[in-house]
Amino acid sequence: MDFRHHFISLTKTLLQDSLFSRRFDEPHPGYSPYVFSVQFRKIQRFDPEEEVMVISPPVFLTFSTGLYDLMTDVCNKAISIKGKDTILGLKLDEIHLLPNIVIRSSCVKFRLVGHAVLRGEEGYLDNTEAGEIEEAINTHLQTKLKFFDQYILPFEDTIFSPIKVIEHQGLTKGVCYHYGGKITSVRGNITLSGYPTSLQFLYDYGLGVRTGQGFGLLEVVEQL
Repeated sequence: MDFRHHFISLTKTLLQDSLFSRRFDEPHPGYSPYVFSVQFRKIQRFDPEEEVMVISPPVFLTFSTGLYDLMTDVCNKAISIKGKDTILGLKLDEIHLLPNIVIRSSCVKFRLVGHAVLRGEEGYLDNTEAGEIEEAINTHLQTKLKFFDQYILPFEDTIFSPIKVIEHQGLTKGVCYHYGGKITSVRGNITLSGYPTSLQFLYDYGLGVRTGQGFGLLEVVEQL
């Protein structure tokens, strides 16, 4: 059930030939310039007491970034290891490029692909308080924007806005096994408003924290 760390290892493999792989050697690498999520075709059995999950292949790893050079490096590496053993006895079978969605609306309904982790003042948040969710999203967003602007990609004249939570009733509380422990998460649908640049950043790089660890990938349901 604590499966994400295996796929973190796989993403490091996919980034081996990229300049961005240098961050893995730093003591404080900061924020990942990408987000990914792992999905299973079918979960056959789930045993929380034994902490075991039996799944049916295939396994789907969806990777997102707003950096075209980084995506190119990942795709080229994926092509080079296609058909070879990777992790957990799995082979990389197929590679699909998804549509490049450009957000032009100031209000978007998103679906979380898997789970997202939102850190509040007193720990990880669930789905109950819209105000706390909104504050956490904006805190994470501003911190990440500052890091990217300094270390990853200067934004120059790009203007970002705070995010407003319009609808969060589609969220449910989750609990994820991660690195030997459990963390509270949210999953489901959420509608957010803000400048299209801010919403695009969340779409490209993920919502919340631990986006480089398999949390926070967003799918656009509808641009309102």
